[in-house]
Amino acid sequence: MTLIANTRMYGAGKQCRRLWNDLVTHISDSSGVPLRIVEHAPPAPMPDLWNRPDMGLVQMCGWPFWQSDPRPRVVAVPVPDHPYCEDRPLYWTDMVVRRDEAAATLEDLFGRRIGWTTEHSHSGYNAPRRMLLPHFLKAGKHLFSESLGPYKSPMGIIGALLDDEIDVGPVDGYFHLLLKRHRPDVAAELRTIAVTEPAPMPPFVASSGISQDELERLRQAAAQAHRTPAARKIMDELDVRRFVRPEDEFYRTTESWSREAMAEGYAVPA
Repeated sequence: MTLIANTRMYGAGKQCRRLWNDLVTHISDSSGVPLRIVEHAPPAPMPDLWNRPDMGLVQMCGWPFWQSDPRPRVVAVPVPDHPYCEDRPLYWTDMVVRRDEAAATLEDLFGRRIGWTTEHSHSGYNAPRRMLLPHFLKAGKHLFSESLGPYKSPMGIIGALLDDEIDVGPVDGYFHLLLKRHRPDVAAELRTIAVTEPAPMPPFVASSGISQDELERLRQAAAQAHRTPAARKIMDELDVRRFVRPEDEFYRTTESWSREAMAEGYAVPA
């Protein structure tokens, strides 16, 4: 069985997708583990990809990773090249508005329309809900006139903003970083109005049934990629310092955030 690879989560434009494919190819070649790149393009649901038995190097949101049973195997986790991450495998969510939006703070937008990506997304659902929870508790009611979704992806949120369907929405902060580099024309239409706390960066995973030998070879190739000049150049363009491999427990935070909100009766970022 040939294992698959997929980097759809962070394909911020054609050039960015090409770079990810080049990096996957480098890791495959270095490890000696053949990987077949699959598109799994929108609107194909991401859980359908994450439930496949032939994953070898697939980007997966950390919240459904933690919830999975059996849980996939972590191959590697990027350390984004951004000061907010403090040289750790962390990311964040940018709450974004249109560039001409008059509101100065997130609170200025209460009473208007918020969007979200999918109910299983940490960056597009769980993280903004966590940010809004103290405001919900203080107000004792929902904060927005409408909570709209699912918009499926960061680009779905951006499209909804630019089409004036919503007034604020969550965009994965690492995706936004890549968008600024590879699609500055799109990024220029947006403004960040608030930023969530950092959370565990989505991992590259393999299916639970992958052989231990293949798994270790992929892990080693990813861990050493930043030391190889060709891969280093690609990683610089993807704003990745290096790959690390934290323990699965690292991702418990995502479920803790969800349980805190649910315990207070705040099920939807609204």
